[in-house]
Amino acid sequence: MIIGQPQVVSRLRRDQVCQIEADHRLHTLTTLSTNERQKILKQQPHVVNMIIGQPQVVSRLRRDQVCQIEADHRLHKLTTLSTNERQSTNDPVNKRETKNSEATAACSQHDNRPATSSESTEKRSSMSDTSRPQTVPHQSTSHAAHEEERLDSEASDTVSYGNSTPEMYSDSESSCQSLTNSPAWNGPHIPKSKPPASGASQGKGAPIQQLNRMPDCLPLFPTLHATKTRTVLIRTDTIKEDRVPSPHPNSYEDLWDVEHVRMPCSEENLYPVETPNGRKELKKRWEVIKTSLIRKNLSGYNFEETILTYNSRFSQKWNFDALYTLFNEIFASEETKKVFSTVMPGMVQLALELPHICTQPIPLLKKQQEHSITLSQKQVACLLANAFFCTYPKRNATQKHTQYSTYPSINFNTLFQGFGDNELARKAEKLKCIFHYFRRVISDMPTGTVTFKRQVIKEKDFPRWDKSSMPLDGIRIHMASDGTIEDDGTGMLEVDFANKILGGGVLGQGCVQEEIRFLICPEMIVSRLFTEQLDKNECLIMTGCERYSNYAGYADSFEWESDHQDKTIRDPWGRRCTEVVAIDATRFGSHTEQFRGSQVIRELNKAYCGFYSSRGTKREHLPAIATGNWGCGAFGGDSRLKAFIQIMAAVEAGRDMCYFTFGDKRVLNDVYDTYELLKKKKRTVGDLFLQIQHYNKSLSRFFRPQQNLCEFIWKAFGLADNSSTDENRQDYNHGNSSPRQSRLTDDTNEGTSVDPPTNCCSSSPGPSS
Repeated sequence: MIIGQPQVVSRLRRDQVCQIEADHRLHTLTTLSTNERQKILKQQPHVVNMIIGQPQVVSRLRRDQVCQIEADHRLHKLTTLSTNERQSTNDPVNKRETKNSEATAACSQHDNRPATSSESTEKRSSMSDTSRPQTVPHQSTSHAAHEEERLDSEASDTVSYGNSTPEMYSDSESSCQSLTNSPAWNGPHIPKSKPPASGASQGKGAPIQQLNRMPDCLPLFPTLHATKTRTVLIRTDTIKEDRVPSPHPNSYEDLWDVEHVRMPCSEENLYPVETPNGRKELKKRWEVIKTSLIRKNLSGYNFEETILTYNSRFSQKWNFDALYTLFNEIFASEETKKVFSTVMPGMVQLALELPHICTQPIPLLKKQQEHSITLSQKQVACLLANAFFCTYPKRNATQKHTQYSTYPSINFNTLFQGFGDNELARKAEKLKCIFHYFRRVISDMPTGTVTFKRQVIKEKDFPRWDKSSMPLDGIRIHMASDGTIEDDGTGMLEVDFANKILGGGVLGQGCVQEEIRFLICPEMIVSRLFTEQLDKNECLIMTGCERYSNYAGYADSFEWESDHQDKTIRDPWGRRCTEVVAIDATRFGSHTEQFRGSQVIRELNKAYCGFYSSRGTKREHLPAIATGNWGCGAFGGDSRLKAFIQIMAAVEAGRDMCYFTFGDKRVLNDVYDTYELLKKKKRTVGDLFLQIQHYNKSLSRFFRPQQNLCEFIWKAFGLADNSSTDENRQDYNHGNSSPRQSRLTDDTNEGTSVDPPTNCCSSSPGPSS
């Protein structure tokens, strides 16, 4: 289990390469005697820094790499012991008798599929040639390239399909240095399951029923019409509850330029086709697409061949294994026949009606340009059908300096392909959501509209966080450990924990908060067609997207569960009163980095951008915010810090908040009790910002914090001595309610005043931990 695996190094990012190299050095050291190892460490002290465990990279590795890393960490633990202690330990690695079956069992813990790897492989290999078409073997370089992309999309807050390299990975040497200096942090935490349904507990704070929801809190709506900053693709006079809105204009208009989506049906969309005499000539690609989809009766036998007819340059790069897994292994034969006999023909018809359904050029929502697009749900379905059949031109090239290098992928080819049982199982569940959506819209086309708005706030318009005098008690907050944003935040401003590349890994490996929301509300996926990656002062607001599916599980355990009938009321523009805002958090390589002033301000500005209403609506007309542990999964955010950041932004934006901690009762108790303390002490947003900076000054770059942010704030107010802090930490580790609640009640009774230290909420350094 602990033997090095150099063959995986070529498929890792540079920070992971540094980790693997360090692990190999560590492995080499453990093969030496004690005296030889001590001699080397004295001569090369820098090796000690290289071999420090870095568990935060584990979430981005494949299962075989996870096993390797786990083995190396066990090995590292052994090398810190004396020879006698190491020989007497019960660690199975020390016995050096670990069997291959144990290594396989360790790997299987990361795979939630009921079937074993050998069973699944045997099942797929037994498929007949007629049930699965034979394709040319993929080139190894293509496989490696896919693996690199897949590793980047392992978790959802994690996915980035852009080609720009993050600063922390811009140089291999600096990457090694930054990771070496990282504190001994437990790494990102990604939940394993969906939290229990709301109702298991009452939560804390204001009753959730008292928070503002749409449509009850909405003011009178203005008339929908096109402006310089608003594109409307439908005739507004045809918006009726019982009919699909008509497209505007009546006939197709085309613009083939850098400001608009390049449509598959454009006259400028040409494709080289081989003639009978062996020559190649350019033909209209739309004609090739129509011929391929109409003439061939799509089935499991020819689906891949049909798609590659007008994507021939990718015949050696694309595979359709996830699709075949769904049709041949997961779906019953009758279900597969139903898909190809009813659903797929309807999808083909919907896709080929593109020039009659989407008649107006669709503008790109580009960086630093505030603009909105309103479409009918039928137009969205038509655009998504074309994405399913991979018809969009110039969207498969991901090299730098290409037109769409800073845009998400939109063609579904990445969803069809798969390597390994875990990825195949996950994508099969995603495809169930997609087919269910098309089954619904084909049988009963929805009659509403949706709006996608890119919101931009200029730097000068952000609050001065350190100077803010807004009182923290200016809003109502409800906090609960059960329930979810999509189930219990209906009618509120629902937060999408987004990647700056919208949708994250929804068409790839990712399957956490953002990807799941896009799968149960597939109309959100169309935002990837025209939305450029978000800058630090931007967000995307999606209004009216309907929900079609219920789900169970989370990440590897995600499963499509059942149909969902969305009963949300429509507004005067024909949109469901569902407003989702996509805001992207920063990804942190070390735990302490996020408490720095510049990083806190960046997150505050991003949250404020998402919560701010540009309509100038009064507070009583603003729906509450439904949010949770934003950026606290694979991005490594501190859940307590992120909660306070969102509270501060909500106060400045004038919105109430409903906060779901996704089953984490410890965060619920810590954050709410501390928020109540700050309210009773009449603290402001600026006070809390400065207190976070005092906490940052108390942190060490090399060691894990000895107290969390909430404990630090309580200690700053003199309400927690050393013994009580240890007591609180013990309760924290066991998930119990914090004893600080009783301390808060006792110390804040009428006539009792507990003054904080003089350096609390001032510009001087706070107390050190």
